[in-house]
Amino acid sequence: MSVSLWKRYVALLVVGAVLGGTGVLLVYGREMEQMLVLNQSLKLLTEKLREENEVLRQSQRVSRKQQDVVIEEIRVVVLDPKPHPTIEVQVVRHLEKDLASLKGKKVEQVAGVHEVLHEMLRRREYVVDDEGTMAEVRVKTVAISRDLFLFVTVEMKREGT
Repeated sequence: MSVSLWKRYVALLVVGAVLGGTGVLLVYGREMEQMLVLNQSLKLLTEKLREENEVLRQSQRVSRKQQDVVIEEIRVVVLDPKPHPTIEVQVVRHLEKDLASLKGKKVEQVAGVHEVLHEMLRRREYVVDDEGTMAEVRVKTVAISRDLFLFVTVEMKREGT
């Protein structure tokens, strides 16, 4: 009986090993399946987020292209030789008043007519005091961006000369 008892123990050991291995494989298989499902869902989520990111980049590019740059301020710079400071202030005020209609216009529109702007301001004359003193303004340079910069010279004239 010792041989058959020994065979039973071996048989029980083999059956136990098979059942234990099967249990381990079932548990490991479930965890592996859950990890594969999680991995697949993360891949799908990553792809979705990449597509959303690309759509946002495209819309950002489009909005940058459509963004209109307008003239917000007009700045007049009087170059040397400078006139008396009060005359300089009056000339700057007159020029800013004359060009006030350009505020709010698109930079591209103003840049397209810069030759007209130069011609319009080529030899502008303003009365700067009660005695009839005239200030002749000549545009030297125009810089167009969010601010319209006019670099001008001022020459003083008496009326009738």
